[in-house]
Amino acid sequence: MNDLDRIKITVVNDVQMVRRGNHVTGTLHLTAHHLIFRVDARPQRDSKGELVKPGPAKEVWICYPIMAHVERRAFSAFTGFSALRIRCRDFTFVSLNFKSENDSRAVFDTLMALTCVPSVDSLYAFYYHPGSAERSVNTWDIYDPIKEFQRMGVGTTNNNWRFTSVNSQYEFCPTYPGTLVVPSAISDSAIMYAGKYRSKARIPALSYIHSFNNCTITRCSQPLVGLKQNRSPQDEKFIEAIFSTTQVANVYGASQENLICDARPTTNAIAQTALGAGSENMENYRFARKVYLGIDNIHVMRASLDKVYEALKDSDITPLPPNRELLYKSNWLKHISTVMEGAVLMGQRIHYYHSHVLVHCSDGWDRTAQLSSLAQIFLDPYFRTIDGFITIVEKEWLAFGHRFAERCGHLSSEKSFVQVSDTSGSGNSTMSTAEKAFNSVLSAARSAAEKAANSSYVNNNGKHGGTTEGIGGGGQTRGLKYTAPIFHQFLDCVYQLLCQFPNRFEYNERFLRRMLYHLNSCQYGTFLYNNEKERLDADVRHRAQSVWNYFVVRRKEFINQKYDPSIDNANKGEYRVIFPDPKNIRWWHEIFGRTEEEMSVVTLNGIGSSASAVAAAQKRRQAPSSQHQALPPRQQNVRQQQHQQQRPQHQKILRDQELYAQQHAEDSSYTAEGATSFDSFKETASATISSWASSIAEASNAWATAATPYLVSTYADAVVEDEAQYEAKQRVHDKPEARKQKPVASEPTPQRDELLETELPGVWASSNDVEPSTSNATPEPAKAPHKVDAEESEFADQQLMDTPSSRDDEEADGAPASLSSSLPATGLSTSHGIRENDIDNETMSKIAALDLDPLDQYSLAHKGSSVEEYIPETE
Repeated sequence: MNDLDRIKITVVNDVQMVRRGNHVTGTLHLTAHHLIFRVDARPQRDSKGELVKPGPAKEVWICYPIMAHVERRAFSAFTGFSALRIRCRDFTFVSLNFKSENDSRAVFDTLMALTCVPSVDSLYAFYYHPGSAERSVNTWDIYDPIKEFQRMGVGTTNNNWRFTSVNSQYEFCPTYPGTLVVPSAISDSAIMYAGKYRSKARIPALSYIHSFNNCTITRCSQPLVGLKQNRSPQDEKFIEAIFSTTQVANVYGASQENLICDARPTTNAIAQTALGAGSENMENYRFARKVYLGIDNIHVMRASLDKVYEALKDSDITPLPPNRELLYKSNWLKHISTVMEGAVLMGQRIHYYHSHVLVHCSDGWDRTAQLSSLAQIFLDPYFRTIDGFITIVEKEWLAFGHRFAERCGHLSSEKSFVQVSDTSGSGNSTMSTAEKAFNSVLSAARSAAEKAANSSYVNNNGKHGGTTEGIGGGGQTRGLKYTAPIFHQFLDCVYQLLCQFPNRFEYNERFLRRMLYHLNSCQYGTFLYNNEKERLDADVRHRAQSVWNYFVVRRKEFINQKYDPSIDNANKGEYRVIFPDPKNIRWWHEIFGRTEEEMSVVTLNGIGSSASAVAAAQKRRQAPSSQHQALPPRQQNVRQQQHQQQRPQHQKILRDQELYAQQHAEDSSYTAEGATSFDSFKETASATISSWASSIAEASNAWATAATPYLVSTYADAVVEDEAQYEAKQRVHDKPEARKQKPVASEPTPQRDELLETELPGVWASSNDVEPSTSNATPEPAKAPHKVDAEESEFADQQLMDTPSSRDDEEADGAPASLSSSLPATGLSTSHGIRENDIDNETMSKIAALDLDPLDQYSLAHKGSSVEEYIPETE
């Protein structure tokens, strides 16, 4: 079916758009690939109050795949309209209000039909016609794996590594790149045998050679150990050959204790054993040491971002700040910190201890890509340039098979379109019982069909097989089960680096923001598929544009003005590396469309001081006076009369507030009015609840310690810890004092709301600047004014998003989202008598004071080797 055939309605007049509490009226246009809202041109008055000719109409462009959730509310006699509330993946929230119920229903149905497209072919990337600047470049070959590995010394200065053609036809491992680098001591025959022992045949392959000491980062998937504790001599020789490519030099402090980093929490790795996979049995890898990095799976990350959305969900209808408690409960900053900690550990072992690192998670295309990419950015200044960042994305994410289509959910799902209260015809009755029952049966049948289609996705050899649907295979589906913000987290980690090292990066924050936008825009073909083989099968390079075209032609816009390349060029070795503080994490407020004051009150350790929030509130309270000065003289007189009428009431309210503040000034730790008595009560209640929880936790911990041997022997049947118990223990360890720490001060940056139009803080474009499109399906996106484009919410300049793919259940750790909190890890103790979940700031300080190896300190504070020593891997 043609895209135009799915459009049930094309134009709706007299529609009201609301964002951040601002209302504007205009005309809604629905094209094949965009929702376009054109604001009605209104008469303007000059300084003398005389009417002038209205300026060009302003437009808001929203591409369909970037819509993450659409909620339709039926017509209400109280409000006088029917509303569509739209939540976008770039954290833009808008509400469209219709005076007609029929128009609202028709627009809702059209948006669902155009967003939930049947195949990748329907996405905008295959219809997009770029401007002349982008047509003049072709960046599909911007990354050459041969040249990149030769830059690191493979085949030139380092003969311990070689290129292999074992996967040149993608038959050995369909999710790996065609060009692989392996140790010279390992033959292709040994590689074929070793591939049978790794999930999806994703063998250990070279990612990076550190120029300072030739130590390496290699990546792979989990071993297929299983309950029978299977082993592979070829895999053991393979890894031993990797770790033998360098010998420790006579350097002070160099121990070369090579690492195998399992990115998962301990319990998730153990649970995989029951599914035939698991983690390395270190009895067979005595030449290395293993550590678990404790990074949660995709389901936990997706739930975390959903809570962030929940905290911001009313951004369309209200200018109020986000829900701070929900932001804290999302644990988003905690997850970012955990990923950073793992990458720092890897980088420091390579640089300071001259050790090799092998990293994997379950299938090696999510957490593995995050850790490997960040560690390389720490170690190599090349990856801190624009060209180097493009290389790291091409190598670690695109070539090594991060499942962009699946994680982003480009084809979307009908479950994302919700009707809160439907009506039938012109009446006001709700949906009938029969209709609800039919929809329920239809939904169940669709889910069963998707599950059946996925069942043949993996064959007995662990390789991708079975039937394929749509271009590029991979069994594209519409489910949201395997979507996750993995690449978003990586970009957020790089943002933390930009904040901590502002003069060491060539690219700026806007570069990362545009990258995240085009991850979901589907305007370019780079992120539409799951791996290199799918892109080649779809011939995407000849049918769509590369996303790097966009960045290359606009390179000057993404240059960091504080960048000082002389710091890295003038120094060698130690001073070229950077290692961030994983605890100094802040909110990427620009991507959420919020000010730093609104987000910074929520810190990694809790909800901190409200001083910045009060300052933001005071700034908003002062905003009306500044807007009043900008009004024409005639409107100023009307506004002054209104203030005069309301002044007595305002003065009474102010007097009451002053009296209240004086009465509670001694007991108040906040400057916000009205919060005094509540905070005093909250602290008293928190202390009481904490004492109760401590008593309960001690009794529970005693039982868990006694039951540990039994639990370890039955770890395959691990029971998910009750969420209420988990939160109670968190309240015990997260002391109120930690939650009131002041947020880390950050460098002021331009805010989105200050640069966007006052009428509707969004993405505006002049209709006169729209370049004629060569496409018959949709007009060319409008070119936004420079002021708005520099702020980066531009809907007009960028467009759509990706496609999902079918997926087997083995990839998601084989464990429920909360498995990392299950009982086997709860009752275990470290070799120093410190329980994993009881490590607070005071304990961390004591650990830091011990004269221990940094890896031992890391193991004490995480679910790592301390647990590994307690649970015999041969058991």
